[in-house]
Amino acid sequence: MKRTWRFWVALWVGKLITVGLQVSGKKGTTLPGKIAQWIDPEIMKHLGMSYTEGIVMVTGTNGKTTTANLLASILRKAGKSFAFNQAGANLVTGISGALIQNTHWSGSSRTRLALLEVDEATVPKFCEQVTPSLAIVTNFFRDQLDRYGELDTTVRMVRKSLSQETMLILNADDPLVAQFGSTHSRTCFYGVESTPDSRDESYETREAKFCPACGNELDYKLFHYGQLGIFYCNGCGFHRPEPEVLAQNVLSEEGLLRFHVGRTTFSTAIQGYYNLYNALAALTAARQLGVDDHLIEKGLSEFVPQAGRMERFCLSEGDATLTLVKNPTGFNQVIQTMLSSDKPLRILIGINDLAADGRDISWLWDVNFERLGAHAERIQQVVCSGLRAEDMALRLKYAGIPEEKILIEHTLIAALNLLQSDRQGSEAAFILPTYTLLFPLRDILEERKKVIGSASVKDNTRREEAST
Repeated sequence: MKRTWRFWVALWVGKLITVGLQVSGKKGTTLPGKIAQWIDPEIMKHLGMSYTEGIVMVTGTNGKTTTANLLASILRKAGKSFAFNQAGANLVTGISGALIQNTHWSGSSRTRLALLEVDEATVPKFCEQVTPSLAIVTNFFRDQLDRYGELDTTVRMVRKSLSQETMLILNADDPLVAQFGSTHSRTCFYGVESTPDSRDESYETREAKFCPACGNELDYKLFHYGQLGIFYCNGCGFHRPEPEVLAQNVLSEEGLLRFHVGRTTFSTAIQGYYNLYNALAALTAARQLGVDDHLIEKGLSEFVPQAGRMERFCLSEGDATLTLVKNPTGFNQVIQTMLSSDKPLRILIGINDLAADGRDISWLWDVNFERLGAHAERIQQVVCSGLRAEDMALRLKYAGIPEEKILIEHTLIAALNLLQSDRQGSEAAFILPTYTLLFPLRDILEERKKVIGSASVKDNTRREEAST
């Protein structure tokens, strides 16, 4: 495909903006991509042609960022260089910006491989211009209905967009994802045999209660979480495919997830059994890219959780875990993870309703906060913050959490101070924001972590001086 004058203007303007933003201390991915897209709407197509080793796309409702970063950790351990929208800017503008950043002024790419996280609603626009060599589809859940529309629409949109030339890495345990295998010839499935949280019955909200092939109600031999599990349809025979990559002997201990795939043991430092699927997706994709298991094991074991994905901060009052919450199923899994710690809990929940969060917050009533209410004796306090703090407090009251344990504080610094005030060493602290509160809270936590770190350095220096 011939590159036009529009492409060269878009590329150079995008690169100039990128340099300017970097000089000013900003990351600079979305704005360069936005301007470049305005100049040349087909810039992704032009840039994508340079990746001769392929383009790996990661999409789905939950786990895109963690899966992409797990796979990035593995690829780095294998010595591979690649373009990557690591900042999580997964719309057309952010993807274009990341590709521009990885392109020389001459128009050639710095690497031959690209790893791109792509928002579900962006998949059609992305695949109009770029044909991924490998596409990971994690799962599908209701998320920001005001933006995405009904879930069936999102699933159908993604499914129609994927080329038959693309190798699909599919979650076998999610019927909404597994159905892609019936119309696509190149597939590789991953799944889970069982986890300590798996159950014969489930009372959770399920997105795929009915068979996507014939409409009959699905039966389950085992539920993992949400609609994920070992499913089958008595009507048409649709069932959970046999995974080529199957996690067995799954357990969580000392902050690590451990599991076997065949004879190989893997571990990674992420909490929550729902994150097991992210590790499996990355592992399966890495194998397809020709990475040996021993390098995959190293990449997973040395992985450091990314911003707001069960990220731990060591603070003076004790560790605090920061994790993004954005839909009912994801929030339910975070609640399960918190309760599995068997410690008294301090929780800060920050709810905004800006465009990036989703304007409609009615989804909070689909989250099973009643599980927290059933363990009210373990809840020391819940601090509600954000633009919809009062709505969150009301939801918790109806879930059975005593009013005296629910606090409202709109100022983030004050909310964090409330969370940590009078905290005992045995208590676990969790900070659960929606998207637009995630990075402001993280910045505050980073500053407090730096203060603790500098204080420790000074203390060590004084001890060394005293000893001499």
